Amino acid sequence: MRILGLSLGKEKPVAFMEFRDMVRLAVRKSVPGARLEPNDTGFTILREGENPITCNLRSLYVDYSRAPQNRESLIHGWVASLVTDVPEHTWTEAQMTLRPTVKPADYLVQAQKQMQKAKHPDNLPYAPFAGEVSVIIMRDLPGTVVAVTESMLADWQVGYGEALKVALNNMNMLTFPPVANALTASGAARGTHEEIGLVFEGDHLTATWIIMERFRDYVWQRLQGDFVVSVPMRNRLIAIRADEPGLIGQITSSSRAVAGQTHAVTTQCFHVSGTTTGGIVTVYKPGASDTRGEVLDPNSLFARGGQSAVSYTAPPTFERARPVDLSVFGGLSEPTERQ
Repeated sequence: MRILGLSLGKEKPVAFMEFRDMVRLAVRKSVPGARLEPNDTGFTILREGENPITCNLRSLYVDYSRAPQNRESLIHGWVASLVTDVPEHTWTEAQMTLRPTVKPADYLVQAQKQMQKAKHPDNLPYAPFAGEVSVIIMRDLPGTVVAVTESMLADWQVGYGEALKVALNNMNMLTFPPVANALTASGAARGTHEEIGLVFEGDHLTATWIIMERFRDYVWQRLQGDFVVSVPMRNRLIAIRADEPGLIGQITSSSRAVAGQTHAVTTQCFHVSGTTTGGIVTVYKPGASDTRGEVLDPNSLFARGGQSAVSYTAPPTFERARPVDLSVFGGLSEPTERQ
C-alpha cells in the first residue's frame, strides 16, 4: 500500500494477466513496430518479415511472485534477453561452443512447426534419449544458447552425428553440476551419512547431465545402488535410490508443479541400473510390478560405453565475428540465466 508516495508493508504481487501486460508494455517500448498478441501463458511477438517469437512468462512470474519488489529489474533483464547479438561461426569456430541439450517432445514439435513457417524453412535434428526426452545440439555463447539446425550443419558441411560427438566431448570436459542438497536416511547410525538422494541445481545444462555416462556412474557410486532420476527443469536434476519408492513418489508429484513453465523438461522419471558402464537407462513406471519401461537404445551414443569412443581436440580460440540479430531464430534461442 502506498500513502503520499510512501510504501507501507510488504509489496504484494499482482495477478498474472496484469503482470503480463506490464511486460508487454516494456517489450513494446523495446521493439518498436512489433505487434504483441496476448495468450494464457504470455504473448507472441509478430514483426513483418520475421519469425514469430512466442514468450512464455510463467517462469518469470514465479520469480516475480517470490520477490515483487524486484519487478522492474526482472522485467528489464527478461526483455534484454529477447534480442541478443551472437557471432556467425565457421565449423572450426563453432566446435568449442557445441553442447548437447535435452528437450521434451512437445518442444521439438513446436520448433519444427515454427521453422516450416519461416521464409526459408529449416529442420531441427535430434537424437532420441528415452521416453519423451531427446537431445538437440546448441551453441553455448555468453548469456545465450542457440539451437543447431540442419541448415547450419549444411553450411558447416558436417553431419549431425559428428557434431553430436563434439558436443558430448565438450560436455565431458565440464565439471558436474553442484549438489544443492544431499538426502540422507533418517535411520543412519550416528556419525554416518547414508545418502539416499541427491539434488543437483546449476545452470541451463544441469538436466542434460542425465545423458552422460560418467555422470550416471558417479551418481551410482555415490548412492551405492540403482537410482531413479527426475529432470523437471533444465537447471535441476534429482536422483533417488530406487529402493526409496515413497521419496520417489514425492519427487514425481513435485515435478508436476513446474510442468508448463518456460524451461520445463519432463515429468517422466528414468531408472538407472548399474550393471554396465553408464548404467542401463529405462523409463520409470511407478506402481507397476516392474517399474522399468522403455529402454534406452543400447546402440545409442548415450548408452553402454558409447561415449568411450568419442575423442576430440579443441580448436584454437577464435575472434567474435559480426553480430547478428538472434531474434530471427524465435524459440530456437534462449537465455542461459536461471529461470
